Amino acid sequence: MGLPVLIIAAGPPALAVADALRRELDTRVEIAPNRRAGLAALRRGEFALVLLEESLAAAEPEATEMLYQSAMAAPVVELNFGISSVQRVLRQVRSTLARRAHDQAQARLEASVSLQNELKATLTGLLLESQLALREAAPAQALKLRHVVELAGDLRNRLRA
Repeated sequence: MGLPVLIIAAGPPALAVADALRRELDTRVEIAPNRRAGLAALRRGEFALVLLEESLAAAEPEATEMLYQSAMAAPVVELNFGISSVQRVLRQVRSTLARRAHDQAQARLEASVSLQNELKATLTGLLLESQLALREAAPAQALKLRHVVELAGDLRNRLRA
């Protein structure tokens, strides 16, 4: 089970959404009945998603801005819990969590490619320098340098695969 979902809303509609999220998506849910409790929850932990009651967001724009900033990487979705059906909220949550998972996978892939490219460049430099040193090496050092050239070449080949 991943990060929990934070619901910042009060009343029966928020409870119904929380129950549906637990049941349908098998996710942990934390409910904060107001903005202050929501901010405190965001300071305590990380969330996969924040669902915010529209009326709370509209009442105090500055406080809402603080909520958005405190959410960090968690997407914030503003909803009117009074008129949104539980099924609609579930669809929006599924979509948002899927988009977040896709974005995270894409970021991991890009970081991996970037790291591989950096390692390849460093290994190429190491391989070239060790090959040059091998050409000028005394017989006593040549065996060790040849081993370094082989190791660097093997690493480079592994990174290519």
